[in-house]
Amino acid sequence: MVKCSPANPGHVIPSAVTPPHDSRAHGLPQDLQGSDEKSADPRAATGTEPAKPGSRNPLDEVVAPPVAMSRICVVTDVGADVDKRVAEAWALVEAGLSRVLPASLRQLNAPAAVQAIDAVEAALAVPLPQDFRASLRIHNGTDPGPTLPSPDPSPVPLECLYDTNEIIERTRGWRDGYDPEPNWDDPQVWAYRVDREMIRLNGPVRPIVGSPGTVVVGDMNGDVLWLLDFDPAPGGTPGQVVRVDVECASWDVLAPSWTQLLVRYAEDLELFAADPDSSALEINELGPACEWGGRTPSDSWAVRPAWLLDVQARDPYPYHRAECEAAAMQWRNERNERCMLEGEHKPHAFRSMDRHNPCGGGQTSVDKDADRRRWDYPY
Repeated sequence: MVKCSPANPGHVIPSAVTPPHDSRAHGLPQDLQGSDEKSADPRAATGTEPAKPGSRNPLDEVVAPPVAMSRICVVTDVGADVDKRVAEAWALVEAGLSRVLPASLRQLNAPAAVQAIDAVEAALAVPLPQDFRASLRIHNGTDPGPTLPSPDPSPVPLECLYDTNEIIERTRGWRDGYDPEPNWDDPQVWAYRVDREMIRLNGPVRPIVGSPGTVVVGDMNGDVLWLLDFDPAPGGTPGQVVRVDVECASWDVLAPSWTQLLVRYAEDLELFAADPDSSALEINELGPACEWGGRTPSDSWAVRPAWLLDVQARDPYPYHRAECEAAAMQWRNERNERCMLEGEHKPHAFRSMDRHNPCGGGQTSVDKDADRRRWDYPY
């Protein structure tokens, strides 16, 4: 069962967050206890391919104090058979990979130690979902090898899934980019930006770069990330899996939980094996394409997700726009005065952004450096 603490339904949103994030606590217990998992590392989900050992000892990382969070709901219990369901899901994924991308199985890492998983929770100050813990105890991420691109295709629609050390390192880096801005971190502004195709939202996710309510678990080229989202938008599930394309300003909820993500991926692998055209996956020599996952109507631009449909859009720019327009008007007036000295149009070198001569004269063929010196025009 996924729930928020009844005594504390949500953490207070901090009015300001000052770096470094690792020096701030958010009220979660400091002595996070490991789960009652057995310390013996379970075997890989199937025997189709021996798992690879991790490249580093996860306990070599120094554990830092917890990180500040906002509106966080923690996955406290998801059932006694979670480990079994996750193992079955990984078995399906590996079976699909053995049919479609057998060489990719070599990139699956060996299980993580329970102590290493506990270290992730302590360093990032958030209990991981039970199914994600179980997944790490089957495969501690993937390893594409020392050279990129890897000679083998990736087993997942990413360059790699992180091991426990990388989860800590990359999540800290992601959270370091958090810059809270009340005028922007607002559903009304998000609705405005979706309507004008500035961002794309697919599902109940808040588009907050560096959100301290997330944990980064994998990436493609450093700008397409998979996150565990503990601060979802209304209608979302704490611990849901989100894909963020930072460069394209695109946010997609891939699945409500890690287990459901694995099951969905396994199903698409089987569909691809039977008929590539019937699957949502696109696979080439590098592995599955990172765009995997979008299937809903709001998968297109300028379409709001359900949780934003009734929100009144608000323009976050009015004051900034007024400043820019005033500065541009002053700049144009000064330029026109220079161009009309003594009532005569003077040669003027224009930047490409000017597009036309506001004085009515055409572009003159003069030496631009000499023109700048002559008219003392500062560009």
